[in-house]
Amino acid sequence: MFDFLAKLLGYVMRGCYWLTNNYVVALLLFALAMQVLLSPFGIKQQRNMVKQASLRPKEMAIRNKYRGRNDKVTMQKMQQEVMDLYKREGYSQFAGCLPLIFQMLIIFPLYRVVIRPLEFVSGLSADLCKVMCGDLKIDPEGTTAQISVIAKLQNDASAFASLSPDAQKAVTELGGVEALPNMTLFGVDLGQDPWSALSTTAWLLVLVPILNLGFMYLSQFLSKKFAYQSPQQQDMNNSMGTMKIMMLILPLMTMFITFKFAAAIGIYWIFRTILSIGQQTLFHYVFPYPKFTEEDYKNAEKALKGKKAKPRAYKNVNYDEIGVRSLHHIDD
Repeated sequence: MFDFLAKLLGYVMRGCYWLTNNYVVALLLFALAMQVLLSPFGIKQQRNMVKQASLRPKEMAIRNKYRGRNDKVTMQKMQQEVMDLYKREGYSQFAGCLPLIFQMLIIFPLYRVVIRPLEFVSGLSADLCKVMCGDLKIDPEGTTAQISVIAKLQNDASAFASLSPDAQKAVTELGGVEALPNMTLFGVDLGQDPWSALSTTAWLLVLVPILNLGFMYLSQFLSKKFAYQSPQQQDMNNSMGTMKIMMLILPLMTMFITFKFAAAIGIYWIFRTILSIGQQTLFHYVFPYPKFTEEDYKNAEKALKGKKAKPRAYKNVNYDEIGVRSLHHIDD
């Protein structure tokens, strides 16, 4: 399935390169196309969060009913009432998971397309690409092996002679080394990794991991700000510093990885993160969360208190004689 999706996405990537004749600009168009493709899943996820947010007064009324009681039985009773509320109002906690699953299914082949330009832009076979890697002493299993092959052929005039006859024939049929994806931007070779480029004239590539750090942190911050959090989630986040640590760890890991990968990959991640930030911001204002007043919360509590609990049908008990207490008096 991933191979099939990768081939389909590969045609999109090839079209983007045909329009721009520059791999980096093609990456921008490709990232934009993928963001548009995945946007319906983002819309569904945002609408699901808006649905949950609309239930906040009713959920708070249930939680306030059990305020001050932290025993296990009470907590289970409260959680069950919240789940019943969700079910009654047609909100599913798992509805937001489906968009994430579909996005993950697409992300894996999408990433494969980005790191294998010889296959998905130039149209060479995977086996021939491995042969070319071996000819140029490049690890064929490396994440950016194909990008490194292109960079070496474009920057070392003698590299073409090192290729096997089949590989030379394939490159020649494409139109020569010049016909391979153009991996330069403003004269800087983006096939290099920023760490190795520190000691060369391409030291400006160090900006790639730094920008990844900044934009990734901004994305994490906005995601936390714009995402709806239930009262229980807010209490957990306030009592745990884990979320704050994670907001730093992921951007730092991304920066570390992009130091060792070809700069073209880091630039693609920058494009995706910027577009993701734009989508988050757009959806936040197009599908806003409802706002409630104190009166709304009071009305929800009044409506909850006005409901009569159904007595449990115990055998051999005359309810007219003993009376019936509300079921939330668990101790009674």
